[in-house]
Amino acid sequence: MKSILHILLHSILILFMGLSLCACSEKRTDNLNEGLPQEIREIAIAIIKDSPQEFASVISYPIERPYPLKNVKDSTEMVKYYPTLMDDTIKKAVKESPDSAWQYCGWRGWTLNNGSYFWIDDGKIYEVTYTSTKENIMLDSLRNIEISTLEPSLQAGWTPVMCVQDTDSGELFRIDLQDGTNPPIYRLAGYNPGADLSGEPEYILYGSLELEGSMANRFYHFIGEDGSTAQYSPDVISNEDTPQIEIEIKGHAKRYKAKPDYWLDHIRLKQIQSTYDSISNIDMK
Repeated sequence: MKSILHILLHSILILFMGLSLCACSEKRTDNLNEGLPQEIREIAIAIIKDSPQEFASVISYPIERPYPLKNVKDSTEMVKYYPTLMDDTIKKAVKESPDSAWQYCGWRGWTLNNGSYFWIDDGKIYEVTYTSTKENIMLDSLRNIEISTLEPSLQAGWTPVMCVQDTDSGELFRIDLQDGTNPPIYRLAGYNPGADLSGEPEYILYGSLELEGSMANRFYHFIGEDGSTAQYSPDVISNEDTPQIEIEIKGHAKRYKAKPDYWLDHIRLKQIQSTYDSISNIDMK
């Protein structure tokens, strides 16, 4: 009889502890509803609840990711990408940070811990500054793969920064960063439409990056051995609402509408086309 009573009391204790934990979790969410400003409240709750769907609903798309990771274009993609982006570090920061860790920074909006994770405006996350552990692993792999597709003399000691394509001609450009240089050295390589991307580019220019203004807009400046020059800012939009690369080669100046692109997508297309051509040329006799 004592044994049965002991088991019963033990079961009641476990049930009570479970209910207490649930109550604490609910209380944390309730506290957020009461304590945080309306503009960031739903975002914090979505992360604390660990809900991909709710998190995806409080994003201003697209969300840029470090190249060569692909940007997250819409809520459908974010629901799928959520486990990659939102790791324990960022979840813990949101769950455990006091209300005072959330800061309002004027025109930039709201942030957490001095911009360590994301920026919020009008109740939506518009920039994720944090890179998750899984993303860093993916970045290392993709960067190594991408550099390995270049002409061998262009590979060692360089890291991909971006790839853009001219929306009119189809010309392809890539910018790489030389490892371990101070100040940093950047390389711009241009490829004609249909060119062999594993071969020599049409031209190569070297240069630097400047950050200007309160928004730290990026300005790349390049120059070649023959005096050719190039200027590019991915952050400054002209009236045609597409960033432009301004290049002067051997006295001939031209502007290119630079649409962000992915180098490896073009490599895959080349491989698919090569495979198709090989199959098409098989003698079936």
